[in-house]
Amino acid sequence: MKINLSLPLILLLSILASCSGGSDDLIKYGLKGNVKEVKELQCNPTYENEHWVASSNCEPGYRLVEFDSEGNYVRSMTIADTGDTLAMTIARRENGELVEEIFYGRESMTPKHSRLVPISRTIQDRVSDKQVNFEIWQSDQLRYEGATYFDSKGRVDRQVQVVNMREVMVHNVYEKDLLVEMYQEDTNGNRLATQQYEYDDFDKKGNWTLRLVYIGEEKITPELAITRVIEYR
Repeated sequence: MKINLSLPLILLLSILASCSGGSDDLIKYGLKGNVKEVKELQCNPTYENEHWVASSNCEPGYRLVEFDSEGNYVRSMTIADTGDTLAMTIARRENGELVEEIFYGRESMTPKHSRLVPISRTIQDRVSDKQVNFEIWQSDQLRYEGATYFDSKGRVDRQVQVVNMREVMVHNVYEKDLLVEMYQEDTNGNRLATQQYEYDDFDKKGNWTLRLVYIGEEKITPELAITRVIEYR
């Protein structure tokens, strides 16, 4: 399977998704309606009837994101087919403001037993409605830092990331409220990596249920098909 993508831009998507520009985190995820949870599966794409669709060849397990009744992101989990939680991120808020996320990974204790333990934490500091600074720590070591900037709709517009004294910027491009491109560039404006997105299926609320992911600046063959099932209150 070609699910395991190693492109740095893909690995940094979780950082972008962790910083909300408004009080309603549903805006950040591009969701409409009173959403309770979102289940995402990653599959290989296949071409059928002149359309790219998700094949039955999918990554084992799925990702689940939960929201409270106010539209605030509560936690996200990676869940195996067996129902076991492989990883989890929990949001911590103060006066309704997201200030920290703690990421838990599974640690083996014996060949048959394991447990979830804290691996890293993301500390956030809101500067304004347009900017949130962040730091990502592992134990006592600062691994990443930077700032996320938001547009007038509360969506992530761009993010500055500093890793090992190297600064890069990730830009988001939207069309009709859908994220259609994400690209990474260095301080000289050189493009380092690009992802493009297409959306083919939507539910009755207008939320997408199939996203095709293309790697690079040309959209020829998608690398990944992401399907999602949305539960509403």
